[in-house]
Amino acid sequence: MKRLMISTALATLVATAAMAQDNPFRAESDPLEIHASEFIGKRVYASEAAVEGNAFNGIQDGWENIGEINDVVLSRDGTVEAVIVDIGGFLGIGERQVAVDMGAVRFVADSATADDEGDYFLVINAARATLEGAPEYAWKNTPMTAAGEAVDEAATAVGNAAEATGETVADTADDAAAAAGTAVDATADAVTREPVARDGYAAVAGVDLTTEMLTGAAAYDANDEWIGELSELIVDEQGKLSDAVIDVGGFLGIGEKPVKLAMSEVDILRKADGNDVRVYVPMTKEQLEALPTYDN
Repeated sequence: MKRLMISTALATLVATAAMAQDNPFRAESDPLEIHASEFIGKRVYASEAAVEGNAFNGIQDGWENIGEINDVVLSRDGTVEAVIVDIGGFLGIGERQVAVDMGAVRFVADSATADDEGDYFLVINAARATLEGAPEYAWKNTPMTAAGEAVDEAATAVGNAAEATGETVADTADDAAAAAGTAVDATADAVTREPVARDGYAAVAGVDLTTEMLTGAAAYDANDEWIGELSELIVDEQGKLSDAVIDVGGFLGIGEKPVKLAMSEVDILRKADGNDVRVYVPMTKEQLEALPTYDN
């Protein structure tokens, strides 16, 4: 994580190029990947002054601990659109949830622990008054489009407010994001696969998918045979949902085999008149079991 800001572009391009090969699966994690299970619960700090550096020796004066990551909001194309932050309160009492645009969150390395690449801070450029005036995030089970619009409005409001306090984004981060977007688009164009469609279910596109919603969702092959469940989501350094870990087979968690699939190989469907979420993969159980075991 110490190398995050100076090597994000290189790491992202290398990872994207690897995904473009014939085999879309990876058997092990990259040191710079951030797992959603580790990301949730991270403390978030707010600074009224713009955060100019990429690494700091511990928590800085002027950084205010405002809360922790409760969840992440995903779009169907794999982008992390926002993070849900529990702000204020004591022992969970009196907390309010605010959706913060992912683009407003800075990943800052902790130089006090140079040997620990996983030690970093999450900092947003915003004043307390800005946060207190931000709209509270409302969890809704309304139709998909309306839910997606609600998330966008809440996240955009916080993102715009943070920019108004003087937030500046490093040129290196912009260049890395642009390079990653170009490479990912090229990869997506290279992969041609018919999306899965099922009666009574709709593809979840452009709505507030959360890790809570997806983790544990049943996984099926193209023949509607149950093959396991989604156990983990992996987010890359650009805030992009890159992979899903499927636990294949087993019984009550015993004998399961975790395998990692690129999100481009996964279809997520939601029951039109309910909350049932299903994950479909274009492979059979036997083919998945033949893949390398994912080692976290």
